[in-house]
Amino acid sequence: MTPLYFIHVPKTAGTSFRIGLEETFGSEAIAYNYGLDSRTTSKLFLSQDGGLLRDYWVLKRRLEGKAIKVVSGHVNAGQYMPILGVMRALTFLRDPLQRMASEYAHFVRHYEYKGSFHDFYSRPIMHNRQSKILHGVDVEAVGFVGLTERYADSLKLLNARYGIEIPQREDNRGKKSLDAVHEISAEDEAELKQLNKRDIRLYEQAVALFDQRYQLHQDGKPWAHARLVEVKPGRIAGWAWWAGESDDPVDVEVWVNGKHLEGVCAVELRPGLCRLLPPRGGYVGFHLPVKLKPGDQVQCRVSLTGQWFPLKPRRVPKPDGR
Repeated sequence: MTPLYFIHVPKTAGTSFRIGLEETFGSEAIAYNYGLDSRTTSKLFLSQDGGLLRDYWVLKRRLEGKAIKVVSGHVNAGQYMPILGVMRALTFLRDPLQRMASEYAHFVRHYEYKGSFHDFYSRPIMHNRQSKILHGVDVEAVGFVGLTERYADSLKLLNARYGIEIPQREDNRGKKSLDAVHEISAEDEAELKQLNKRDIRLYEQAVALFDQRYQLHQDGKPWAHARLVEVKPGRIAGWAWWAGESDDPVDVEVWVNGKHLEGVCAVELRPGLCRLLPPRGGYVGFHLPVKLKPGDQVQCRVSLTGQWFPLKPRRVPKPDGR
């Protein structure tokens, strides 16, 4: 089976999760890429001249000959997605301000960083770190997205999703527990919110998705990855597929202004998604010609489970785009 692909966002409980993976699968079954300066980086990721491997097709072939269960590292999400697939990808996200404060404390503690917190977070490289790592990959499509603040619940959902048993740990943390809060001054908070707007939007989206998926799991229902990508006066379009191993298409209900309009099955090819290796070979799309007026509110629902997407209705834009 294709290895799991753990996208390790710094200071999101990733070290605890990584060690939990080793306890579950054994360290020899984990292939790490934490850069050339890290002793944990596997030789699988190195080229013949000792640099990092840039030919990812070679990496794919190397993985086929190994009993590797997980590929992990501080890497951008899209880096190995075309060879491992979006459904095997998993990550954890964290409140952006708390994550920043935790990373600053980590640099002070482990790298003897001497600058102020303001100096640290003001550097452009530190802005919107989480959304940069997920750049080019829709968070809705990622196989699993957990939350640091709900680490225990995240493990329950992840273990059920992939049929594994990752134990709960709390390693490499500067606070007494994963849910402990770093104190941030009002002035720093205001500036951090301005500098990290994309991360804040991403995190809010991830929290809403997690809440919905966790509730479906509690209700004993499967959840779907689903996105309404186009809402126009004459057409709506989107994509949907089941989380898990089901290869069945997703039946979608289209609702307009709170009324069920029509149903459609997500079986159309979406070439733009194919680089992510989605299920069903990319035949996960749907569209529906529909007469809509500017201001109409459109929402879709998974017929089998009642899962709404998007979580809030989308309004049909006016001709000027507003």
